[in-house]
Order: sequence, then C-alpha cells, then structure tokens
Amino acid sequence: MHGQTIGWDTVPLERLLRESRLLPEAVPYYIDNGAKTLGQAEMWFGAGRGAQSAVVVLFGSGVGACVVTDDMRSGQALEWGHLTVRVRGRNCRCGATGCLEAYAGAEALLERWAEAGGRPPADADEETALTAMLAAAYPVPDAEGATAPADATALAVLEETAEYLGAGFSDLINLFQPERILVGGWAGLQLGRRFLDTVRTYTASYSLKYPGGRVDIDLGTLGPDAVTVGAAILPLAAFFARGGRRAEAAPEQQSPAWQTSLRERAAQ
Repeated sequence: MHGQTIGWDTVPLERLLRESRLLPEAVPYYIDNGAKTLGQAEMWFGAGRGAQSAVVVLFGSGVGACVVTDDMRSGQALEWGHLTVRVRGRNCRCGATGCLEAYAGAEALLERWAEAGGRPPADADEETALTAMLAAAYPVPDAEGATAPADATALAVLEETAEYLGAGFSDLINLFQPERILVGGWAGLQLGRRFLDTVRTYTASYSLKYPGGRVDIDLGTLGPDAVTVGAAILPLAAFFARGGRRAEAAPEQQSPAWQTSLRERAAQ
C-alpha cells in the first residue's frame, strides 16, 4: 500500500495483518480508496443512481474524489486534493505546495482560521472544531430571535475556500464533463449545507460554459457514514464481478520433483 501523507511506501498491509493473526487466512481481504468506496455507495444507493457519469468528492481531514464514466462503472479514485490551485502556495501534508487539500480539507481550514486570528476550540476534535467554525461564521437566531454578529475571520476563510472549491470543481467538469458532482464525507456535508450555492457560482465562473451548464452539483444522500457503506459492499461488488459465482480456491502448488525426492531421502 501507498500513503504518502502518512509516510507509507509499498507497505505490505495484508501480509502484516495475516502474520499478526488479526486477519485469519480463511478470511477474505478487501481494501480500497475511501473516495472510491464513497463513490460506489452513492452510485449504487444514493444521489448518483441513474447517472451515466458522475464525480463524487470526499471531504474529511483531506480531500479526494472518485470519477465514474460509461466505460468505468466501478469508478476510479483521483488524487484531486493534490491538484495545484496556487503556485508556491501553502504547504500540503503530501510534501508539495499549493494543493487544494492545503486549503479545503478540514485540517487546513482550521489551521487557516487560526492563522488568520480565529480561535478554534482548544483540544477539540476536527469535527467539533469545524462545527464551531461554521457556527461562528453563520450564526443562527437564538430562542428570542436575536442573532450574534458573524465571526468575520471565519467567514472570510470560508468564502475564500468556496472559491478554491469552485475552481477545483471546474477542473473536474472541464476534464470529465460529468452529469453530476456529488459532495460527501463528514466535512463535505457540513460545509455543503452552508455554502454549496456559493461554490456553484464560482464553479460556473471558472468552468467552460457548455459542460458547466450541463452538470448538477449537489450533496450526497447517504450521510457521513457513506464511505463505510461503500466499503461494506466491496465483497458484494466482487461477487457480481465473478458473475455471482463463489471465489475459486487457488490451486495447490505442486513441489518440483527434485524437492519431493530430497524430502523422501531425508526421511529414510
């Protein structure tokens, strides 16, 4: 397995799990990219149903995407979060600079808010801190109808992020010309409910007019656990790919004749 952001380079994960006895030999092993499993779930059961082509984007701590087209129904994971959106921009956790993920992932959003003078909740997890940032930027009326003033710093960071996302979406539109772009992941659902209309506006301004006018941009419908739903159907997808047949056991490897002869002689 490869995972540049966490320092993994050709890590033999399955072998390590088997050797540790955490994964018994008799248990099948399935693993895939989180954006791809999100895309699989939304295309089978969610907002992607009926579309011939779609891009499903995943927002969590980082950013990813899955593209599904006519000739690639199972989807292809894209490292969309590492598309360069600003030359000589912010450092990204992948080691490059100016990546979309360095501006739009939850981790980067909270860092940018703090760097601009904001005050993310101390010792809070990312989900709680992002909820606080959105509440500060988009305050809601209290029980008496009074509304606190918006946190101008949080609002400015989020509005800038909406433009980065619009530019990133426009690249997906110009490259793949999908029918739909669907936003998912726990952070994507939180952000999308607040400023998806703004992202749509920026997307239209940055994308080519013809493909940009034919795409629908919306939220996924399977909730924050959609990545897990997609992972759970990996065995089912493999079953369908085999035509509904059981997996055939690997043929037992026969030892060469000379090895068999040596073992027989040693036993005498």
